[in-house]
Amino acid sequence: MRLSLRRGTSAQDDDGPGGSERPVGPDVAFASVLDRRLLWVAIAARPGRLALRHVGSGALLDLPTEPVTDQPDYLGARIDLAPLDGVEARHDVVLLPADGGEPVELSTAPLADAPGRTSADGRTQHTLVRSPEGHLRLRTTLVPAAAGLLSVRKLPDALELTLLDAGPELAVLDDDERPLLSWPVDEHGVVTITPAGVTDLEPFTRPAMTGSPGAWKPVRRRANDLLDPRAAAPLPQLDHPDDQGPTRPLLRLPWSREALLLVRVFADDPVPAATAETGPRP
Repeated sequence: MRLSLRRGTSAQDDDGPGGSERPVGPDVAFASVLDRRLLWVAIAARPGRLALRHVGSGALLDLPTEPVTDQPDYLGARIDLAPLDGVEARHDVVLLPADGGEPVELSTAPLADAPGRTSADGRTQHTLVRSPEGHLRLRTTLVPAAAGLLSVRKLPDALELTLLDAGPELAVLDDDERPLLSWPVDEHGVVTITPAGVTDLEPFTRPAMTGSPGAWKPVRRRANDLLDPRAAAPLPQLDHPDDQGPTRPLLRLPWSREALLLVRVFADDPVPAATAETGPRP
């Protein structure tokens, strides 16, 4: 597999102001957290190897690392981040010179914001950021507790969801954390969403939450391997209970950019007669 070299997307680290001067150190040609656990990094070829160094203690991490050797013009590495699961920390990506000299931070230009990648354990998130000094840094944080969506099944007049680690209800909350909609979750984590109570609501898109008042948590996509889960295959939807005319969506379950389950309710707008008879105009 050839590495298509590009500059990854990231964000400015928030533990200090960013400097305006160009940072010292090898320029990053490619940096991204792929496969939910591998940090892929590449710089212009030079003697040495790439590694992570703890911000604060300065300790170098001995992580499983596979050199990328299929592009001789670059020094690349795939660093396994699985040993960092469950740990909140920050690490600078550094070059360890072949002559045994001091580690050198990697220089990176300001980068666009991008969502972090949740690791395979579902509890840890890895985000590449630009440090205040302009160096490439890996921030590892613990993600908030969430239920998981195991399956969705379309029934004749309902959607059946099976959740993992769910509370007694699945709900959509208003700005004051009061339920706009709620459905009971049984002892097997199964919840049935019906059109009842939905058709009279104004349109909205809000997170799906599970739990009980004062103890709500979101529903997260399990084993998410997409950079933007909004591009995932659409889940089954509920249609307006109308036996005439074209099908009109009533409720959909899209994913957010952060891989959280959303509930989208559509307005109950009647279909114009001309549209129903002739279809949409080009």
